[in-house]
Amino acid sequence: MRRVPTLDTPALPLAAAMAMAMAGAHGQPLRACASDADFPPYVFTASSGESGVAQDTGLAINVLQRALRRAGLEPAAVQRLPWKRCREMVAHGQLDIAIDVPTRELDPARFLATDAYATVHHLYFYSRRKHPDAAPLRSPDDLKRFRACGLFGSNLTALGAAPSRQDTGAKNVRSAIAKVAEDRCDVFIEFKEVIDNLSQRDAALRDAINQPGLARAELPGEAPAGLHFEFTPATKDGVALRQSFNATIRDLTRNGEMERMTP
Repeated sequence: MRRVPTLDTPALPLAAAMAMAMAGAHGQPLRACASDADFPPYVFTASSGESGVAQDTGLAINVLQRALRRAGLEPAAVQRLPWKRCREMVAHGQLDIAIDVPTRELDPARFLATDAYATVHHLYFYSRRKHPDAAPLRSPDDLKRFRACGLFGSNLTALGAAPSRQDTGAKNVRSAIAKVAEDRCDVFIEFKEVIDNLSQRDAALRDAINQPGLARAELPGEAPAGLHFEFTPATKDGVALRQSFNATIRDLTRNGEMERMTP
């Protein structure tokens, strides 16, 4: 997987002092949230060990906890929430960190964002029956003319879809694929990396994705997107914490460890 080049942010010279300041500001581990829709390999629920207990895991969570450890802080408590609620709670200081914010959704007026730790690419699925000769989207403006599906919490407006022609109610990829096959949506948009990872883990989903009546194509006119962490502006030492995260992302990318941390 390609990674986003990160800005050169100086490493913190007094990590211990920063950790003491953060601990004083919070008095407890930081609280993070991610979408409740699985987003592998970045955030997803998996069974752990012989007990089979489900737990949240993924590259984003590994990077999150590594960056906090670098800053001398306790591991964060991670909640899985509807995406809009997650970001609103972070914006209002009810939670501290939002995990996996796409570059297009960054809002510097409401959040402090890190550099991107990964790069993702959008693709879309469509019906071969309705479009037997060619993919229906030739330019970004074409998307406005079609009914677009996405997973629950997806922000398809940021990609150019008309707000009145969106369905983001699907809780999983299989449901969204079914909507295209049943002509309830013209296109289903998702990240290529997520589709590839899910299809490797789930043979039934792989069969659904590869059914003869379904085709896929790259989303036209789109540049690769980054995935970021966002902090609440209510965090007293948010700027210092962002520096620590950026330094961690930079080092994990440069030494190749980011690839090894990907589940």
